[in-house]
Amino acid sequence: MNTELSRFAIIGVAIGYLVAMTWAMSNIAYDIWGALIVIPPMTVLTVLGVRRLFAEQLPALVIPMLWGFVLKLGGSAARYWIAFDVYGGASDSGRYHDYGRAMAGTVWSGENNLGSVLPAGTGTQFVERFTSFAYTLFGSSKLGGFLLFGWLAFWGVAWFVKAACVGVPGLARRRYAWLCVIAPSLVYWPSSIGKEALMLCFLGIATYGIALLLVRAAFLRPLIYTAIGITGSALVRPHIAGVWLAAVVPALLVALGRTLGRDQRRTGRGTEVLMLLSVVALAGVAMAIVGSFALRYLKPTDDETSVSQGITAILEETTRRSDTGGSNFPPLVVSGPKDWPYAVVRTLTRPMLYEAHGVLQLLSAAEMTALIGLCLLSWRRLAALPRSIATIPFAAFAVTALFVAGLAYTSFANLGILTRQKSLVFPFLLLIPCLPLPKRRAEEAPVEAERELALVR
Repeated sequence: MNTELSRFAIIGVAIGYLVAMTWAMSNIAYDIWGALIVIPPMTVLTVLGVRRLFAEQLPALVIPMLWGFVLKLGGSAARYWIAFDVYGGASDSGRYHDYGRAMAGTVWSGENNLGSVLPAGTGTQFVERFTSFAYTLFGSSKLGGFLLFGWLAFWGVAWFVKAACVGVPGLARRRYAWLCVIAPSLVYWPSSIGKEALMLCFLGIATYGIALLLVRAAFLRPLIYTAIGITGSALVRPHIAGVWLAAVVPALLVALGRTLGRDQRRTGRGTEVLMLLSVVALAGVAMAIVGSFALRYLKPTDDETSVSQGITAILEETTRRSDTGGSNFPPLVVSGPKDWPYAVVRTLTRPMLYEAHGVLQLLSAAEMTALIGLCLLSWRRLAALPRSIATIPFAAFAVTALFVAGLAYTSFANLGILTRQKSLVFPFLLLIPCLPLPKRRAEEAPVEAERELALVR
């Protein structure tokens, strides 16, 4: 009986979809109804992918993640409405759409081949080519493009959630999953055609690979995930990829210290130490390469300028470029290391309610207020943060990434730009009130360790 009802339900949905598609093609612009082309395959792939990623070892997270997909579709639609109906298309997404539509048209007309739209270059050029490639495959609907990019960002969040479950024993998993899928910063900002959606996707993949490395579940597979994520991030925003690589080094050192501190009679300890040392060396080399690449990408000065002068010039130029619009504010003055902690915390907690101007900023301020309130209610988890950093490699990685990114963001002088950029590290902010309780970590560490290894088998 249930099988027959399910069959009838599927048939009903299919008929309804065909009716809606037929009506939309006759009454709605293609920029809107073209979204109906991408929604069905995205839905099927999401259901199958979420079940594959979570159902076996983390079944309680399947429902939150599926709701996250639904909310992401809504966030993408809202982002589209704000960009094109409220702001009249005066956004980067409109420029990417126009470029992608034109290039996809040349491929379909035979003027150019598929190779002309394959993703290449860095920064804006990479996003333009990626948009062109996506439009060549799925059509050049504006709303469809927003949904597609938002869907990629959703998978980035899914990888962040899986990474935290793998890397943090005793994590409040359901809380973390729900926070990640309902947070306005993650639902709304990385949901348009542009860099944020691609960055969140790539950073999620890299974070999952790093989590696997930190628990020493394997060697080759984690390196592949990490390499894909870091390379993709570096092609869009190399300086953010540098932040991830910088953050992984102290995390690997924490993992190495834990390995060296274990019982020396344990078999395989030498192999683990050698593997961690190899990864530390690879991370150092990769950080040097990506760092130099980021300096060349961002540097507004000539090649003869020193590295320190170049970094200073980059921060000054970032302040100048972001000091525009109605939501600009005077950035914090950071004169030395003693100013770093306050500058990072203050930057990552902007905007507060008294700083908000407009509906979107008020929503971001309310979100930050709610997160601070949750951290205060979870004061025991917050009090355990220093110990978590010292004993849990993934916690060390997340907090270091937050610190380095927060320090870099201190040069931003516009609340809108800051809020959008901060969405890339927001999953790590949400991790703080979900870290393990001290007593639970002490009592359940052996059991949790077995569970974490089971997650990656």
